[in-house]
Amino acid sequence: MIINNIPFNCDLEQILSELRSQLALNHIPLLQKIKDTPKAIMVQCPYHKKGQEKRPSAGIRKSDGQFHCFACGEIHSLPEVIGHCFGYDDPFGKWGWQWLNKNFATVEVEARKSVDLQFRRRTGRESDNRSDNANTDFVSEEELDTYRYYHPYWRTRGITDERIIELFDLGYDRKTRCITMPVRDEKGNCLFVARRSVKTKMFNYPKGVTKPLYGLYELIQTVPILVSPTGGNYFPNIIVCESMIDALTAWQFGEYAVALNGLGTELQFEQLRGLPCRKLILATDNDEAGKKASKRIRENVPNKIITEYQFPDGYKDLNDLKDIGFGILTEVF
Repeated sequence: MIINNIPFNCDLEQILSELRSQLALNHIPLLQKIKDTPKAIMVQCPYHKKGQEKRPSAGIRKSDGQFHCFACGEIHSLPEVIGHCFGYDDPFGKWGWQWLNKNFATVEVEARKSVDLQFRRRTGRESDNRSDNANTDFVSEEELDTYRYYHPYWRTRGITDERIIELFDLGYDRKTRCITMPVRDEKGNCLFVARRSVKTKMFNYPKGVTKPLYGLYELIQTVPILVSPTGGNYFPNIIVCESMIDALTAWQFGEYAVALNGLGTELQFEQLRGLPCRKLILATDNDEAGKKASKRIRENVPNKIITEYQFPDGYKDLNDLKDIGFGILTEVF
């Protein structure tokens, strides 16, 4: 889309969708009704009736973002409309331009550097009747290859180790403007790709997927096996997190971790019970949901020694510690 001769790597629908989301987050009830037409998108005019008219009366042209209300006659550029919606006295759209550049300016991404993992990752749509997921139509290597780009977002989250990025096949989907995190079964087949917007906190999972432990396959492939003096092999201690980014943070700091992507399911509890380790360290979020997840793990995984990280006030999760490390954490039983 071109606005005032400046190209943006998106279309008007994407811009308005993000604008509506951010207005809603700020409790601003504008642009709630949108209607698509061949040449323009019709919206409720934010310049009259406090933006609460029953039917959209204003059109925003898809080609250049020109706004025209057919009811009150207001004509503006898209940046001017954006500034007005957020309550700024912005006759030249300066604030609106800043918003557009922040949210939709093209970000330079680069091809990921190749790192030898010294094991062969399973690829293609290989059928495996032993998979924990009923759907054996796995994500293809061809699709995953389109996401293998490095995005600066990972640096902001403290994930900088190229081996970790390669191990977890972290990437970027240029079409949806989301970072990508393939989720694999214990055999290495990619069950689905989780996405997270680089502009908002929105996570996306394909509908109907069964979530295994994130990082289970990576544990199996890379964690050193310890030998007990009394016989038998086992893993070192494993950290259990809620979110994938928290688990990646643990790996960045040299720890081994898996993530629930939620509060835990029976499949995940079964996988935790089956891990060849003696001890699990719970690092669920420092909030009510995190406490619920911790309780569920304790109730459903009785065959492990379980301790829990105690977060200091002001720290919600492991990624909050990306700049200082895990040294301030203490374990409690």
